[in-house]
Amino acid sequence: MENNTGYAARELLEALVKGQRKALRHSRFIALACLLVAALAVLAALLILPRAAAALGRLDAAFTELENAAGMLDRLDTALSAAEGAMGRLDGLTETLSGFDKTMGKLDSLAENAEALSKAAARLGEMDVESLNNGIRGISQIDFEKLNQAISDLADVVQPLSKLAGLFG
Repeated sequence: MENNTGYAARELLEALVKGQRKALRHSRFIALACLLVAALAVLAALLILPRAAAALGRLDAAFTELENAAGMLDRLDTALSAAEGAMGRLDGLTETLSGFDKTMGKLDSLAENAEALSKAAARLGEMDVESLNNGIRGISQIDFEKLNQAISDLADVVQPLSKLAGLFG
């Protein structure tokens, strides 16, 4: 029985050694596969990381350009706001000049009245009483309301022009 037991023990040991050798081959295969995966990971990292770093650099440059463009847009918005304000002031100037044209027309009328008055005064020295009465009637026909209105309109035009000149001066 000892022989059988020794034989059985021997078979058992051989089976264990065979199982251990099989397990060792599996372990070596797994180790080799892990080593291969690690080598592929290192190779991929060596190939991909420089490209990724370059892409990140380009992305950073693009964001910097976007920030610069946003700053330019802010400055452009400020400039457009200033231009709108200037356009508003130009509209006011246009209205003022339109009023000035009207006042100039009234001033022409005033000049005509002043010329008539001047002629009347010149004739006054040469005229007799009847002519003097005719001259007074002519003076009384002068429309002083229009004259006062023309003077008022002139003052209205000159005042904004002096303010405008103050803005540029």
